[in-house]
Amino acid sequence: MKAVFQKELGQLFHSVIGYIYLAVFLLIGGCYFLVYNLLQANGDIRNFFSPMMSTVIFLLPMLTMRSYAEERRMHTDRLLLSAPVSSLSVALGKFFAILTIFSIGLAFTLFYLLVLAVLGRFDPLVALGCYVGMLAAAAAFISIGLLISALTENQIIACIVTYAVLLGLWLVGFARSYLPGELLRTLAGYLSAADRFAEFSMGIFDLSTVVYYLGISAFFLFAVTLVSEGRRQA
Repeated sequence: MKAVFQKELGQLFHSVIGYIYLAVFLLIGGCYFLVYNLLQANGDIRNFFSPMMSTVIFLLPMLTMRSYAEERRMHTDRLLLSAPVSSLSVALGKFFAILTIFSIGLAFTLFYLLVLAVLGRFDPLVALGCYVGMLAAAAAFISIGLLISALTENQIIACIVTYAVLLGLWLVGFARSYLPGELLRTLAGYLSAADRFAEFSMGIFDLSTVVYYLGISAFFLFAVTLVSEGRRQA
């Protein structure tokens, strides 16, 4: 897994995708912090994280789209499939490489907390919830993107489908009031990533919310492993 992790991390920066992602992430994040916090003299860090989640949903497919699709297109996936390393290790290596890039970008936003602390407008529990929630959501979103990338050779298709799935997962909670039947409304509320993140952003660390994000990550990584194993045995 370590070798795959280092290879994927190196490729993300070698192809400048990692630099572009970080630049866009920090540029948009800086604009949000300026508009929603500094200009309004608002110390609630949730005003920054709420719109930032929409940006994360838009940007993460840029990182996951090439993870498997490019290797299939270039036919270099056979090297990994024939290597003495398990499909799970390959999936985890790719997963943690992308999560590392995301975490680097998120770490830069700690400067915003320092600014709010200096201004005397800082709620540690809410801030911790926002960061934990965004990391947990990103982990789930990355695992979904990896599976979609593993199912196609086209990076653009992988990016678009991943974005559509993540957007649907984020917005499903807003549509529950229009759904017929209590069962469907309850299911939509449970699946809503936005509702789950809202709990974290209020400083509420609910076990079911943690299980929700970890469950999505584990399920889709397991699915990626099954897809890879199927190709290995073909």
